[in-house]
Amino acid sequence: MARLIVSQSAIGRLAAGGVPTADSYNDRLIKYIPAESIALYAFTDHLLTSYYGIDAAGKTKVAGDWLLTFGPWGLFLLGLIGTPIYLYSRRLNGQPWGLHATLGTIAFAVWAYMLGGSLFVLHHWYHVLLAGLLAPIFTFVAGLFEPR
Repeated sequence: MARLIVSQSAIGRLAAGGVPTADSYNDRLIKYIPAESIALYAFTDHLLTSYYGIDAAGKTKVAGDWLLTFGPWGLFLLGLIGTPIYLYSRRLNGQPWGLHATLGTIAFAVWAYMLGGSLFVLHHWYHVLLAGLLAPIFTFVAGLFEPR
């Protein structure tokens, strides 16, 4: 199975031994979520949150230092920049990746927010209702897009 979306129009351009059919709406729902990037972010962000004892109010149990100042931004930017790079490296010859990389990068940001990442908690940007609505709505709508 190809990691990126296989559109109806791309089937003829794919390399021999490629995918026989285009991805359905359900396949696109799953493939647009960059699980690899989200897993890396969730794991490393949880380590940071646990070390500093960051609670839901954005307070820490350990005094902040340069890592607490720059770490959350670095992890989030790594996901934003790393997601399209990773998706580009996973494409098949002739497979369009621009729309997939764009939606995957937005999905990363939405899911990082939904997970209550330290960046959003520390700066008091996290709202549980918004997070709970944003992720499923974006995922549902993203599945409607098929690359050309």
